[in-house]
Amino acid sequence: MQEISLLNSVIGPVMRGPSSSHCAAPYMMAKLVRELSCANGETLRRAVIRFDPRGSFAPCYKAQSSDENFAAGLAGAKLTDPDYREILGRVEQGEGFHFAIEVTELENNNHPNRVDLELSVATPDGEERTDLYTGASVGGGMYYIDGRNGERLFMTGKTATVFVWGAEAVARADALANELAVGENSLLGVSVEPDHERVEIALQALPNADILTAIRNRDGIADVRFADASQYPVCATDDLFSESAAVIAVADDQEAGSIADAALVLEAKRLGLSREATRALFRERCELMLRVVAEGFDAKPEDNVMRFLTLRARTVRDANLPAGLGGPVLQDAMAGALSAMERDSNRGLVCAAPTAGSAGVVPGTLYGLIRHGIDLDGATDALQTMALIGAVFAARGTFAAECGGCSVETGASAAMAAAGVTQAYGGTPKQCFDAASMCLMNTLGLVCDPVGGDVEIPCHARNVAGVSHAFSSAMAVLAGFDAVLAYDELVDQTVKIGNMMHPDLRCTARGGCAATKTALRMVEAVNQKP
Repeated sequence: MQEISLLNSVIGPVMRGPSSSHCAAPYMMAKLVRELSCANGETLRRAVIRFDPRGSFAPCYKAQSSDENFAAGLAGAKLTDPDYREILGRVEQGEGFHFAIEVTELENNNHPNRVDLELSVATPDGEERTDLYTGASVGGGMYYIDGRNGERLFMTGKTATVFVWGAEAVARADALANELAVGENSLLGVSVEPDHERVEIALQALPNADILTAIRNRDGIADVRFADASQYPVCATDDLFSESAAVIAVADDQEAGSIADAALVLEAKRLGLSREATRALFRERCELMLRVVAEGFDAKPEDNVMRFLTLRARTVRDANLPAGLGGPVLQDAMAGALSAMERDSNRGLVCAAPTAGSAGVVPGTLYGLIRHGIDLDGATDALQTMALIGAVFAARGTFAAECGGCSVETGASAAMAAAGVTQAYGGTPKQCFDAASMCLMNTLGLVCDPVGGDVEIPCHARNVAGVSHAFSSAMAVLAGFDAVLAYDELVDQTVKIGNMMHPDLRCTARGGCAATKTALRMVEAVNQKP
């Protein structure tokens, strides 16, 4: 079963904060567990988030605003709410509900981004109940919740989910599922857990509240809990993205014979939508990325909250460089990447592509293309190509820097962008993958070493390098260079080398650039400020 979606998992999610692993996933995880615990009119009274001291959340959760996103998700806030960043301060003071973070050894610590979420709620009749959830953020905004009050489950937010407990539910599981999947609402799966007398029903959307209430009031039903999908619902779980050869075969079957067309076909199947509707979503995502870049250029210095960097994107864009150095396309693309990263680091609304730490490469590349002869349709084709290249990476590996270092963030995003540039200038499907291969072979073993845990240094510089890398790789391939090594093999090696890297080199701010004397002095200085 494969749930990777191009719009959800590769050029998404849309989020706030500098890290998709540490911001987007926490927001969605918190929102999901709140919906489950408060599904029947309960009121959230207290929430405790627990990280293991050996994990990646513990040293970075403040610098990367994980706490802000957990708090906002638990409050049921929307990403567009103007007071989004103020929620943490309020709930830490007990306004609405009490919120706390604890760093303590977790019983299950099999992933660097493991987290326990304990929610205390008041029921409508005044009773108190505590629910304990376990889960992990697994990169690129993807996550899972794999336990609730000792019961094993596996929720990824890729579908709307209804849980029904009781002997009657187990006995009539299929009939219950058919009752819930009414009208155009697709039934995506039914799972029965006899040991806990529980039925899990996955749907494209949550059914009418009256239907859920009627089921809860039946004899033999102990409880009903539900949560909506946190992203576009996944309607097909076929293995669509594991091999580049299979992707190229899909491209060859299409009339235009491009990776962009293959992306449209496969994502439409994944989301259960028409190609026209799917194309509209890609176009919206492309426009959003370009808007993020524009907002970054318009940012005011007084609004900058970065701890180490000042706003430089507009300066880079408008600089009068020596003739023959780089060229205007590359200069605009580099500036666009910086602009998106400055929005990212200032907690503006951005799109992880595929992660927040690499959220500048793809938008910057699109900005460079748009500024120099590629229209919005061509840019959307490029984005679809980028997404599909990234999906093959995700299917074989991970976007979590905590597992693979920066090679799975800016390395992966550069590979995606290189393929998109190749597509934009008429490259074949094979050339798109060759350009992506060049980027991966040059970023094997790239460490993730954010100074002070902030996604600023060297992250912004690496996004600039990622754009440059993408354009140079596309140019080389279109000029006749042969990458030789297959993309799939390089993804596999990226994962293998990531597993061999010391933990201090994987997003813990304890090695690499973060451990230089200058970096340590900078961190000490900002930590001493009131």
